[in-house]
Amino acid sequence: MLILCISLTSPKLIFLPFQNTYLILLAQNLLFAALKNDYFIDIFIMKKFTLLWILLVSLFSSFDLMASEMESDNPLEAEIKGFVIDYETDGPLEYATVSLFRSQDSTLVTGVITDTRGGFSLKTMPGKYYVVVQFMGYKDLSININVHEPREIINLGNIVMSPDSAMLEEVEVVAEKSTMTMALDKRVFNVGKDVSSTAGNAIEVLDNIPSVNVDVEGNVSLRGDSGVQILVDGKVSGLAGTSTQDALRSLQADMIEKIEVVTNPSVRYDAEGTAGIINIVLKKDKRKGFNASVDLRGGFPVQWGEKFFKEDFPFQTGLGASFNYRFKKFNVFANYNFNYRDDISDGYTKTEYYDDVLFDPILGNHDDAEQITEQYTYRNRNRKGHNIRGGFDYYFTDNDILTFSTMYRQSKGHNTPAVTYIDNFPFEGLQNFSKRTEDWFNDRPMMEYTLSYDKYFGGKDNSLKASVRYFQNSDTEWSDIVDAEFLTEEDLNNNNPFYSINQTTHTQENQQNLQSTVDFVHHYGLSTVELGGKYTGRWINNNMLVTENDSILTDYTHDFDYNQQVAALYGSYGRELGRFSGQVGLRGEFTLIDTYLKGTGQGSNQRYLDVFPTGHLNYSLTEIDQIQASYARRIRRPWYGQMAPFHSFNDDRNIRMGNPDLKPIYTDSYEMSYLRFWDKGNINFTVYYRHSTDVIRNFTTVVGDISYSRPENFGISDDYGIELVGSLDIFKWWNLNGSINFFKSNTVGDWNGRHYTTDSYNTFARLVAKFRVKNVCDFQITGRYMGPREEPLGYRDANYWCDFAASRDVFNKNATISLNIRDVFGSRQNGGESWGDNFWQYSESTWSTTSVTLNFNYRINQQQKKRMPSNGDNGGDAYEGSEGMEY
Repeated sequence: MLILCISLTSPKLIFLPFQNTYLILLAQNLLFAALKNDYFIDIFIMKKFTLLWILLVSLFSSFDLMASEMESDNPLEAEIKGFVIDYETDGPLEYATVSLFRSQDSTLVTGVITDTRGGFSLKTMPGKYYVVVQFMGYKDLSININVHEPREIINLGNIVMSPDSAMLEEVEVVAEKSTMTMALDKRVFNVGKDVSSTAGNAIEVLDNIPSVNVDVEGNVSLRGDSGVQILVDGKVSGLAGTSTQDALRSLQADMIEKIEVVTNPSVRYDAEGTAGIINIVLKKDKRKGFNASVDLRGGFPVQWGEKFFKEDFPFQTGLGASFNYRFKKFNVFANYNFNYRDDISDGYTKTEYYDDVLFDPILGNHDDAEQITEQYTYRNRNRKGHNIRGGFDYYFTDNDILTFSTMYRQSKGHNTPAVTYIDNFPFEGLQNFSKRTEDWFNDRPMMEYTLSYDKYFGGKDNSLKASVRYFQNSDTEWSDIVDAEFLTEEDLNNNNPFYSINQTTHTQENQQNLQSTVDFVHHYGLSTVELGGKYTGRWINNNMLVTENDSILTDYTHDFDYNQQVAALYGSYGRELGRFSGQVGLRGEFTLIDTYLKGTGQGSNQRYLDVFPTGHLNYSLTEIDQIQASYARRIRRPWYGQMAPFHSFNDDRNIRMGNPDLKPIYTDSYEMSYLRFWDKGNINFTVYYRHSTDVIRNFTTVVGDISYSRPENFGISDDYGIELVGSLDIFKWWNLNGSINFFKSNTVGDWNGRHYTTDSYNTFARLVAKFRVKNVCDFQITGRYMGPREEPLGYRDANYWCDFAASRDVFNKNATISLNIRDVFGSRQNGGESWGDNFWQYSESTWSTTSVTLNFNYRINQQQKKRMPSNGDNGGDAYEGSEGMEY
């Protein structure tokens, strides 16, 4: 059904070799057939699709004419092409230099730099030449070539380059791989190159990436939108379970190789995530021989408030180890990580309740409040966990690879929250005092299995990849709660209640997840076709028993089932054409969501079929200047916690509940980017616009002095923004990089019989200064700012903080010691206001305090010279570093 798509993530433009007219007509008929069916799409989206398709048809039809004209301009040129591969990793070498010289006088004819796939293409007239391939730290390679006929195509296949061990031992390489590499369609953050990330977890790593924002509670957003899909190795992982924040905290930085941020993904990715996708790529070394590393880390807070001395001294520690061993057709990899961490948080909330008089946020009539409640929250949270991951690659041939991996996580937690309430009644001159303490435990085991098969056809550019991933995790939680009331503040301080009740909770949650994917990529000359499909099934059961003085509280006891299944098909089509490159794509997804709260009849059954077009167009102004325009339609389905209709119980005055009738959010995202590289830096300037429908907001209703919070589909939202990301090497020892994102958000909607319009101007900024003192250490200072933000019926305060890090190589550069200080000035916190007809509330909270961590990493055999195999080991399909090869 879906055979045509537009996904322009490639930096080059691609068209199929057969007549584009027939392909356009076929796709047009399919699209119009879908548009005529109201079940597929509404009228509003239909108009947008029709306009988009007319523009794309016109655009690519003009490309056809331009292609035919350009091809006829040089009828005698031959093409020399190939791929440059790293011997140690079998991966592509990006940015390698490929130069073509005349054999007769060694004059330079032309030259290119390899693309992200390691590919290159040179065009020349018939004659005798030699190609020189160069990359810093690798042995130069020379290949003799005879071009006999016009329009001849010479395919050099995979050209394998090997590190120059002598050069690496004698020369200090200053221009090493940068912390972040930027392309027009995504940004790649190399975790191992960032000084401040070495001792942290995944949340702290994400906090260092441009465009990504993490608040003090661990909630991740992309360009100010929390609708971001977080993947592990390109797939939803069992690490996340139903708590993404806890999963990211348990995933240590030494397990992560890199993080990819894609704001306007192509159809190859899931349509889930209105803001885009963050893909966390875990380490899986493929270097030949034996390689290993060991990490030790420890930390503690250095700044406390008065309350913090009353509790046990908090600290954090951890151990990590990884290795890989590659021999012949096997590559075996494994890593282990242990983490222990204490977090201390506190918060303050002031709530004013109104009865006869309505609260007016403009007038701020606080003197009319009939009850004022101050709430003080203190929480000591302890977490410890083990992560074990291992697997193997088996190479049937260089082009047939079978991979199996498994992951096991065991985490346990212990929380001791204490919430104190002071109720003031100003008109009566009375005060009430109460305190709610809890002793909470949890146990969360997880098991995950992944099996994948990769098949390559005629090089790494053409492939068929299939994978199956299954994971199951469970979460067992239990707690003992004491709810006590006191006559005076002195009794409260002495913990001498006149009345108390005892409550208990026991929750068991089980989840199973099955994913299967098939992806096919094939290149036809200057054209590329991508086809694929995916299935995801997720089944969750949550049951909870709550008792009070040995009696069951039926309002909180529940048994809830959640079932979500998504089936997808996609296709994309693209073409290269001189300085242009483009890709268009279409993805179809069918969604099934069933929820049921047993014993109550509450639940929902949702079925919907959606189509998601994408389009990217790239143009290279010069070798260092690029422009891209892109469009993507995205979806954000309500997650499990938002649809679960049962009541929370950890705070009996602030109750959260889900809404099983929530509808998904749909977003149309448009971007235009300019990217420029030069010797000492790069800059990426982006203008973007997002239009979202059925946006979800949490609204609070107050009954007496109890607040009930529930998510609702509110209305529409329009975001207009500009973003600037850049990096500059001021000197060899001093680098500055940073980003600033400024956008206006306009939200319009109706709730509780009223119409609301909110205009909010938002700013997110980040600046990183890196210093290298030769033979001493590397330093990094990072500053961040999150501006204030207005919401319907609410306001969020500004937030800012600063981090410091330093590292030094020791033991002949086989080990690294790093020091990190998070939130140097203790300024990071959440704060803001919210209000309704009969209440006004201000709250602020902090997670942990300024903390110091020390990390030690030792590497085994990761810089040793590797033994070179004989030519016969490569089956004649790849070149290795040598001189005077004849073709």
